[in-house]
Amino acid sequence: MMNDIFESGELPTMEVYEAAHSVVFDYMEKKRCKIDVVAADLGTTKNVLYRQLNPDDTLMPLSIDRCIAITRLTGDMRILEAFAKVFDMVAVKRKTAEADIKDINLLVDRANMENSDVFRVIKNAIEDGAIDGKEREKILKEIDEAQVANAKLKDTVLHIAVRDLD
Repeated sequence: MMNDIFESGELPTMEVYEAAHSVVFDYMEKKRCKIDVVAADLGTTKNVLYRQLNPDDTLMPLSIDRCIAITRLTGDMRILEAFAKVFDMVAVKRKTAEADIKDINLLVDRANMENSDVFRVIKNAIEDGAIDGKEREKILKEIDEAQVANAKLKDTVLHIAVRDLD
């Protein structure tokens, strides 16, 4: 059991629990339904879903299967993004439609803007010779946004390159 290893507040996947909670809550708001309806759509009961969404309940933890089921039901990728963040990765959905040069032009502009934002916030943060907690969070947020923009650009370039080789 996880509680044999971790003390309260030490669960390593808190970001995943927070994302799952937010996804379920937003889905309930969007569909104007209660948690028992969401639970039924997931093939479980509201009590089980409550327990699985509670990070302190180590006897019935949130499973990967439940995370996948919630993501499929809601179409919301925040849980997968939280998993990626835990492993210091970026998750970007692959394009399914044909990409063209206009897509690359738009995406390279977006990537350039995001990378410029990283440059700007870092330069502003180090002006006084130190980076405080608030500045650190802002820098990390901008880096995450730049990584997503660069990953989308890379995926589009790879998609076009594969298409052009055929």
